[in-house]
Amino acid sequence: MKKKPLVIVDTSVFISALRSSNLQSAPNLIIKYYLEYKITLILTPQIEKEITLILIRHQIKETKILNLLTTFDDLACYKQGIYQTNFLDKIDSKDNIFLSASYESKANYLVFLDKHLLNLKHFHQTIILNPQSFLNLLLQYE
Repeated sequence: MKKKPLVIVDTSVFISALRSSNLQSAPNLIIKYYLEYKITLILTPQIEKEITLILIRHQIKETKILNLLTTFDDLACYKQGIYQTNFLDKIDSKDNIFLSASYESKANYLVFLDKHLLNLKHFHQTIILNPQSFLNLLLQYE
């Protein structure tokens, strides 16, 4: 049996998925793959808090947020979130929690929509991709 990739998904991808009516959009398909146990989602307390706060700020329905948090509890792989990375210039300081988690968990992929992070291409051992590129990669190995 193939080992499932360890993946960290940025808040913007969740927002895009929860706002989209297109169930075939890349962000929605990433969530579908997660729910089908095709990828292992990595979370830390800091990432879960950030996702929750941003979804509330973007006025995502409370039921959608609660459903997402329930699936996190049931399916995600939690890390302590104790590692702190050096703050990188030219990126949103809140994105450092995702970079720190990728280093701590040795994640295979970070999935972002933010161009400033996509320009990094990788962080230590973790490859940084946009949702569509990540899906294309997954489909190659199915």
